[in-house]
Amino acid sequence: MACAGVIASAGAQLDFTVLNVSKRTVSKTDYYGFNSSVGGQGSLSNNTLETQSGTVRTCTVCEDQGTNFIFTVSGCEDSDVAGFKTIVIGDVKLARSSRASYNSGSFIFGSFSSTVLEDANGSSLIVQLRAD
Repeated sequence: MACAGVIASAGAQLDFTVLNVSKRTVSKTDYYGFNSSVGGQGSLSNNTLETQSGTVRTCTVCEDQGTNFIFTVSGCEDSDVAGFKTIVIGDVKLARSSRASYNSGSFIFGSFSSTVLEDANGSSLIVQLRAD
């Protein structure tokens, strides 16, 4: 099965949402995606996502911040069994284990060089949490 350019295995998708991408500018730096703490910056079709443990969590940030990609899910565990193994944004797959840092549900992927969110500005992308 193929999903948004990423080869997927049956049953590996935990949950997904549709991200309506928008841009905000802070000190001459452009950020693309969704950030619930910034009024009017993007949106999600569903901001609750189910992790591998079956727990429903609220996504508050899904944003390209220039050199980092930030994905924040309230109270999400930093483990394969309880959380998720990968996040897929459009056709870009990021392994949770490759994150630069983690803090209270915020997964920060450093050296994010993809332009997938910038290219989708003003349109939508599928964002998946996956168990593979």
